[in-house]
Amino acid sequence: MRIFCLVIMLVGMTLMAVTAYRYYSLIKYNNQETYAVKQERRITQKVSLVLMFVFIGGFCVGIFDILTRQVEPIYFFVVIIFFLGASFIFSAVSAQGEMAVALRGKTMETMKTFVNAIDLKDAYTKGHSAHVYQIVRLFYEYFDEKRKDRINEPKLLDAALLHDIGKISIKDETLNKPGRLSEEDWANIRQHPLNGKKMLDDTTFAEISDWVLYHHERIDGQGYYGMRAEEIPEESRIITIADTYSALCTDRVYRKKQTHRQAVEIMKEAMGTQLDTELMQIFLRIPEQELETLAAGSLPQ
Repeated sequence: MRIFCLVIMLVGMTLMAVTAYRYYSLIKYNNQETYAVKQERRITQKVSLVLMFVFIGGFCVGIFDILTRQVEPIYFFVVIIFFLGASFIFSAVSAQGEMAVALRGKTMETMKTFVNAIDLKDAYTKGHSAHVYQIVRLFYEYFDEKRKDRINEPKLLDAALLHDIGKISIKDETLNKPGRLSEEDWANIRQHPLNGKKMLDDTTFAEISDWVLYHHERIDGQGYYGMRAEEIPEESRIITIADTYSALCTDRVYRKKQTHRQAVEIMKEAMGTQLDTELMQIFLRIPEQELETLAAGSLPQ
């Protein structure tokens, strides 16, 4: 009886320890991936995690009791109840994890739908949004730990993927005009960051709408809305660099694509005026072959 109870308690305690770790990972995942997480929810998450550790403490006390006292028949029922409780909590946390991943998958499918709509509408820049996404994802890998801690990677990538969503509101004849654009055409196209913000503000993506709004700002204040340097969200400045590189390295109706080296030279000249100098210094550390292997038009899985 003693050995049986001891084994069951040890297995249950191990199961609870694994569950606590998985729940902590789930909390971290949700806080990174989920938009507009309310403070009440964060408190509930922390309380639940603390209670799991209290439950683990209960297992420790039970194991000590089994080792030091006379094992009575009632112990068998207590041990089984503890084990079933641990099993239930493990199953509940596993189900929550699966639901979180499924919801994230649905969110990504929604974003892909928007991107596909942009590509169908703007034939000349097909694959551009996905290319910018891939560049930003690679760019992030070269940030130091302090910058990585400051920037939410999943939300930055969402903003990169959706940065041109406002183009959905631009007329087809303007986006696909084969000749030189008129001032009126350019005025319409310059509305796409604001239109994108308006579209996102009515959704759960409102948290990243300003990053989309300011992705055409310049460090010298000569951008669409006259924002300067640190006034521009860091995430927008990151997307601007990726957007610029993608635009230079892909064919456009008005010019052929540049080589990597040509694009880099052009971007170097724009440091401190259009592009953030500090971020550009990080971008320039990315090896040429890594940037060139990014597949334009390859949507994230």
